[in-house]
Amino acid sequence: MDGKSEIDELSYLSTQCHPEDVLLSSKLFFPDFVVVGEAVFLEAKYEDKVFDCWLKQFEGDLQATEKMINHTHLYDVFDGYSEDVDDKVFEQVAEVVALSWRLVLANNYPKKKFNVEVSSSDQDYGPVVSFYQVF
Repeated sequence: MDGKSEIDELSYLSTQCHPEDVLLSSKLFFPDFVVVGEAVFLEAKYEDKVFDCWLKQFEGDLQATEKMINHTHLYDVFDGYSEDVDDKVFEQVAEVVALSWRLVLANNYPKKKFNVEVSSSDQDYGPVVSFYQVF
């Protein structure tokens, strides 16, 4: 063996993945955001009513509100596969998502500082990625 992985990722993509699948999945790694006042949210998860509810629940704490609204359970993203895939794969995907969110947030909002977290505790439903600002 020449030291290369037995899996050739580009060959796999070429034979197993449709370009539209790749394009759609890129939204997980490079999401759109919405800014509400000083807060930043994943556009796909933001709703005015939900924001108002959580902001009230957290007594005006924007950081806690961002963290709650922006949390993403990877089991939900890949709902049809959560039983068939090893948790280590989900954990690796979570780390890649977190890395890409850090890069995108830093690029889009260079004057803001964000904390992007990955958690996978017994209280969580699989690996979770979330972000919030550090004020």
